[in-house]
Amino acid sequence: MMLPSSIARLPREAVIWTLGLVGLAVLGPTLEGHLTFCIPSWLGMDFCWGCGLGRSIGHAARGDFATSWEAHPLGMVTIGVLVGRIISLIYRSQTTSRGV
Repeated sequence: MMLPSSIARLPREAVIWTLGLVGLAVLGPTLEGHLTFCIPSWLGMDFCWGCGLGRSIGHAARGDFATSWEAHPLGMVTIGVLVGRIISLIYRSQTTSRGV
């Protein structure tokens, strides 16, 4: 499968972070009984900081900032850090490819 040339030129890390954020934003943050990669969940534990972070990002993407904060206080900070990283990677790839 060939990717469009504009996507193929993007750094892989930027594409992966973007897909992750979009996935968390699109999927419902309160889905129950869904496929999970969470090991504490597999072990029957009810609390997982990583799952809380994912739910927090999902709620923030829907504009529900109070619930986002309750799910994990660093969720909105994480969005800012990841968006900054994505922009940095894309900017760096564009400036180095032009020889600037």
